[in-house]
Amino acid sequence: FETIGMIKGRPQIPSSIWFRDYYDLVTSTSWPKQYRPVEVLQLPGETVFVPAGWPHLVLNLELCVAITHNYASEFGPHYSRMLEDVSTTEPEFAWRWHRGLRACGREDLIPCD
Repeated sequence: FETIGMIKGRPQIPSSIWFRDYYDLVTSTSWPKQYRPVEVLQLPGETVFVPAGWPHLVLNLELCVAITHNYASEFGPHYSRMLEDVSTTEPEFAWRWHRGLRACGREDLIPCD
């Protein structure tokens, strides 16, 4: 993923920057067909489902309101990976999150340091 700006342990780049710097590369005929992006133009009233763990980005073509829901279940397969990513890329948020888990009595969800 580093080839296209997705570097583990680094904050994600804004979608507009990704489109500017990497879109032409991943949509070119030289990019492996099986790794080319799936592009969706979402129209008003439509819903798009992105499976957990799928890298994705959004570029709004005009002023809009977006409602998203990112669900992280303690029972899901991606929970520990999500905790690791948040701790690496957003340490201040991770600290507040851990503090909140402790306040709720859910120390069991906090990874060992």
